[in-house]
Amino acid sequence: MSEHEEPEGYEGEVTVVVDGVTSTARAALGARFDPLAGSVVWSGRVAVQASPRTRLEITTPHGSSVAEATETDPWGNTRVTGVGRPPFPVELLDGAGR
Repeated sequence: MSEHEEPEGYEGEVTVVVDGVTSTARAALGARFDPLAGSVVWSGRVAVQASPRTRLEITTPHGSSVAEATETDPWGNTRVTGVGRPPFPVELLDGAGR
């Protein structure tokens, strides 16, 4: 990916499990390849409340993955970060033209 390409992502409704409690929320998530980590890193915000370092299971219509809460943004959303396959399609992982 060149530095001018937009990151791949997902924006819409998700199911989130935090501390064993399942809820539905809006999310905006993006993914990019991190050459230093050697893997795909994904992050974004989810309209749920979770303390920093809390693990969240995030499910979209495309799949599930686990992220870690990093902070609360000024609007009350939780910012999250995950490494590896995100819960949405990523061309880098899924291949072009599939």
